[in-house]
Amino acid sequence: MKKWEYKIINLRAKGVTNLVLSKEDEEELNKLGDEGWELVSSVPTVNGRTICCMLKREK
Repeated sequence: MKKWEYKIINLRAKGVTNLVLSKEDEEELNKLGDEGWELVSSVPTVNGRTICCMLKREK
């Protein structure tokens, strides 16, 4: 049976009316992907300025 570990990160959105992630956010997600993390979900938080990202990778 596969076992998983999980990571939660919060990315600060930019933009006045739309949630926009920066090039630095993209680079961070790519770095995590290189480490074996897979983004499985992302949702805006209640304040609307932060995007909560949930990642997983096999142990």
